[in-house]
Amino acid sequence: MLVVVAGLTIGLGTLQVDPVAKDVARVSDAFPDEQDRPEVAEAAQEARTLLVVGVDPAAGATGATRAEAVLLVRLTGDRRHAQMVTFPLDTWVAEQSTTLEGVFGVDGRQGVVGAVETLTDVRVDHYAELDYAGFATVTDALGGVTVDVPEEYSNRGRTVPPGPQQMDGAAAVAYVRDASAATRAAAPERQQRVVQALFGRIGELGALADLGRLSGLLDLVTGALRVDESLADEDLVATAWEFRGVAEPEFVAAPVGSTGEEQGQPITRLDEDGAAALWGHLQADDLAAHLGRFR
Repeated sequence: MLVVVAGLTIGLGTLQVDPVAKDVARVSDAFPDEQDRPEVAEAAQEARTLLVVGVDPAAGATGATRAEAVLLVRLTGDRRHAQMVTFPLDTWVAEQSTTLEGVFGVDGRQGVVGAVETLTDVRVDHYAELDYAGFATVTDALGGVTVDVPEEYSNRGRTVPPGPQQMDGAAAVAYVRDASAATRAAAPERQQRVVQALFGRIGELGALADLGRLSGLLDLVTGALRVDESLADEDLVATAWEFRGVAEPEFVAAPVGSTGEEQGQPITRLDEDGAAALWGHLQADDLAAHLGRFR
């Protein structure tokens, strides 16, 4: 949805976006106590780091809600790159003896921010929460998206064949969601393909400069997106506007070491060496020069 805001900002200009930013819901208590958080590395002072969590639309972060996706988004200090690091939901967080999904289920937003900061030693500047039902609505309002599907995928009564596929909102959500525990390993790639398709579609609409349609899309975005309360209206607009120099998001999957089981649930352990290298490049804000190592 931040990508949507970015594209619409380019299409409409900040004067059109400012009134809508006031309607984006804010959430409180998104961050752990200050003494428990990492410092921002000097090299990354100008970068922005956001944690984006896709959630079940039922109730928000109330303890019974399941996280659907966890992404660490870095807008580089030079504002030329938007890097999205995807995590398996069952990533094991040893310090909390549970997975990222489990942390969110028990401790909500604050817990998952703390868990990602513990895993990465990268400080999260802002938190955003995406309602998947709202995501489907926005996708429909865009006229759907064309997703390049590498292999057949079945979920929620839908079977998506390989090749370029036009997807409405419900189909896109079914595609990014896990059909079973066995499909979780490929979830980051599915998320990547849908976000790239969405980014491309927004670019098309921005070029069309249909202000009436784009304004309506912004109204839909406000119902799908929640951000932390430190993102004031002008900061939200500024964050979106800073995406204007980004051609396409650069996706990286958190390096996976092994899978197994803890406390009767399947888990994924990150590769220590590969993950440490990735977090080091984020801390140095030079990941763009080393993407090939992690793809």
